[in-house]
Amino acid sequence: MIRHRLAAIMCFFLFLFLSLAGAVGYYQLIKGPDLAREAASMRNQQIEIKEWSRGEIYDRNHLLLTGSTTSTALYCLPRDIKVDGTMPADESERISTAAKILAGCLSISGLSSEDIQSELEQANADGRGIVRLAANLEPEEIQAVGDSGLTGVIPAPLLKRYREDGFGVHLLGYVGKGDGLGKAGLEKLYDEVLAGSDSGQEIVSVKDARGTTIQGLMFRMRQEQEKEKSCLVLTIDSRVQEVIEQAMNERMAQGAVVVLDVNSKEVLAMASRPSFNPYADIEQLIKNDGQSILTNRALSRYHPGSIFKILVAAAALEEEAVKWEDQFFCSGSYYFSEEVSISCWKEGGHGKLSFPEAFTNSCNPSFIEIARKLNRNRLMEYVEKFHLTDETLRGYNSDRDYSYVRIEPGGPALANACLGQQGVMLTPLEIASMIATIADNGQWAPPSVIRYWINDEGSKTSLAPLAKEQVISEQTARMVQELMKQTVIQGTGKNAALELVQVAGKTATAQEGKEISDEGEREILNTWFAGFFPADNPRWAIVVLAEDGTSGAADAAPIFKTIAESILTLLL
Repeated sequence: MIRHRLAAIMCFFLFLFLSLAGAVGYYQLIKGPDLAREAASMRNQQIEIKEWSRGEIYDRNHLLLTGSTTSTALYCLPRDIKVDGTMPADESERISTAAKILAGCLSISGLSSEDIQSELEQANADGRGIVRLAANLEPEEIQAVGDSGLTGVIPAPLLKRYREDGFGVHLLGYVGKGDGLGKAGLEKLYDEVLAGSDSGQEIVSVKDARGTTIQGLMFRMRQEQEKEKSCLVLTIDSRVQEVIEQAMNERMAQGAVVVLDVNSKEVLAMASRPSFNPYADIEQLIKNDGQSILTNRALSRYHPGSIFKILVAAAALEEEAVKWEDQFFCSGSYYFSEEVSISCWKEGGHGKLSFPEAFTNSCNPSFIEIARKLNRNRLMEYVEKFHLTDETLRGYNSDRDYSYVRIEPGGPALANACLGQQGVMLTPLEIASMIATIADNGQWAPPSVIRYWINDEGSKTSLAPLAKEQVISEQTARMVQELMKQTVIQGTGKNAALELVQVAGKTATAQEGKEISDEGEREILNTWFAGFFPADNPRWAIVVLAEDGTSGAADAAPIFKTIAESILTLLL
């Protein structure tokens, strides 16, 4: 009997020991990390050092396009602010005194003592241990804060989401200052993916058991390396983007540049001018905007001018409406009747010239004759085959249709269209896509600007694999490539020629209307250069649009050359 009781007691204590051991193991091994974080959160107060709690946008090489620059901000602990270690005991008087001192330190930022006091009092009421009072501190303000004798305040980094020079702003977009939600561009399109992401980069203050900040551990910086979440990865190469933006800043007041990878059809760079500061008052920009500064000109429609002759040449060669050895005669105008004619850009005409010469010299009468042999219906078939008015940019949804090719019946309408004027409106991106199709031996695919995105749960979404479509024969594409090579070697595109590799391209000067002023009448011209390189092994297609210029050769071709030279240095 006694043995049974001893056995029962021993089993009871064994069960109790195992239960305690299991509980300790559970809280140590399984719940331990969570409990440690909860304990730390009770002792720590933290604030993110990003402007907005949003996921970042990266380029194709995983370099930051957002959050890549820093400024200095002023952070403080409202409950711990003191002057030379002392402060009035009365809470209201303490905050008021600190606010007056800080207002004097932040004179350049223009913060009043009333604004600072209100912010500190609200932070106390909300239980916020750390508050960011000001951003973009000037060196004089940083020095003044250091000399103020205040403790519980510190200038520290602030990760700015954008560059103030407007780098990539038309594509990236911007967020609202108040709500931090995407208002334009990719920020708006992918707001659901990017919104509400914690960076893991924080300023942390550590408190003791009584809730008092431990001075030696005040404002410790913490950066957690977490799994990549809430981010957007683009096809953009930030190095190429820098190149085109610098070239545009130096040489272009209004216009656009697009760079495409010929094989993948990925957008490597895209920019529009004029640009704007994403931190500016957008409502005031819109109110006072006389230049459509918010418009992304790379996705806006324009008359392409003689660039359209590339499509006409491709269609005519494919349909055998013209042969390489065909001869033409340019007298300076093409006459439909005694009353109706269209002139050539060269006064007096080109005289007798071959088909390649007609292309390289961009002869209008010759191409009107070619277009009439091809006829309106067959030309429109190739507009469809090339997907010329397809505004698809994979990963970027357009909210409206800008472009069109509409050719009315009759010879003059066909003539104007084949010269890229009346009836033809295309975007720089669509023209870049056409150039990439020619350079890729007649293979078309829609351009893309997104590679993938990751949501806040870590789920990755990639675009569907690229499927190319053969829209013209490889033989025809190679003939057009040769025409574009000769244009740079001996035609209107000489200003785009490089020393290291051969360039292929086409110039254009499109008439956009006339401006009448007290000084008289002035014709408004948009100038283009569209091409690819290296000509013998095409890798990159570039389209340059310079608004209100003199000619494609004088305005756009030199910009193309500058960009192409830099790309060769970077990527070869």
